[in-house]
Amino acid sequence: MKFLAVGDFHGIFPKKLKELAKRKDIEFILCTGDLGGSDKLLKLIFSHLDKKEKWYNTVGIKKAIEYTMEDYNSGIKILEELNELNKKIYVIPGNWDFTSNRKKNRPINLKLETYQTIAKKMKNIEYINRKIKIINKINILFFGGTVVAHEYTKKGALPLGKRIKNIIHNIYQTLRILTFKKVDILFTHYTPYKFFDEVKSIKENPMNGKHVGFEGYTKYIIKNQPQLSISGHMHEYQGKKKLKKTTIIETGAAKEGKAVIINWNENKNKLKSIKFIK
Repeated sequence: MKFLAVGDFHGIFPKKLKELAKRKDIEFILCTGDLGGSDKLLKLIFSHLDKKEKWYNTVGIKKAIEYTMEDYNSGIKILEELNELNKKIYVIPGNWDFTSNRKKNRPINLKLETYQTIAKKMKNIEYINRKIKIINKINILFFGGTVVAHEYTKKGALPLGKRIKNIIHNIYQTLRILTFKKVDILFTHYTPYKFFDEVKSIKENPMNGKHVGFEGYTKYIIKNQPQLSISGHMHEYQGKKKLKKTTIIETGAAKEGKAVIINWNENKNKLKSIKFIK
C-alpha cells in the first residue's frame, strides 16, 4: 500500500504533484498544512518580528486587507484542488493557516470562516488535529498547528510570558495523554528539535541560523519510538534521518514540487520504503 505525504503549498499546487496524487496506487494523502500564502505578506511579517511597529501599520489597512485576503483565498483554492483529487485527504493545520481566530484575523479583525469550517463542506477532506486515527490499520498521531520553537524555550532564552508557558504545558500534556495507544506514525507540521530545523533560507527571519524544531516531538519519539515521523514546515529541507528505531522524514515544500511516497507493508504493518519526489 502506498500513500502520499505532502504540504507547505503556500498557494501553489504544481501539476506534477496533482498527477502523482491521482495515481491509482496512492491510497490516501496526508497533508502537513500551510495551504495558502502571500509572498508580500510573508516578507512583511518576517521583517517586523523583532520590531515594535506592526506590519499592518506600516502598509496601512487597505493593503493589509488586500494581502490578507490574497493569502486566505489561496489556501481555499488549495483545499478545493485537493478535494477534486477524489482521494481521502487528512489535513493537519500548519502555523500559517487560517484555523483559529488569532490566525485568521492576521490580526486586522476580518470576519472569515476558518479552513476547518470550509473543509467540512468538502467530501474528501478531513481536518484533524491532536488525535490518533487508524487509517488502513496504521495508527497515526496527527499533531498540527503552532508549537513553541526550542529557541524560545531553551535555557537562557528570554523570559516566557504566562500565556506561552500555558501553551507549552498544554502541548506536553496532550502528547502525554496521547501515549495511551501504540503509534506507528507521528504526523506533525513542525519538525522535531535538531532534525531538519535550522533556519537558513529567510534572512529577514530573526530565527535565521537557529534551531526552531519542537523538543516535545523529539522527546516523544525517544520515549515511544513510532516507526515513522513525518513533518513539513521547513522549506529548505527534504530527507530522512534516524532516531533510535524511528525514521524521521521531512517532506519538502509542495510549492516547489516536493513530496514523499510512503510504501507500507499492510500484512506486517511496517514501513517498507520511502521515495522522495524532488
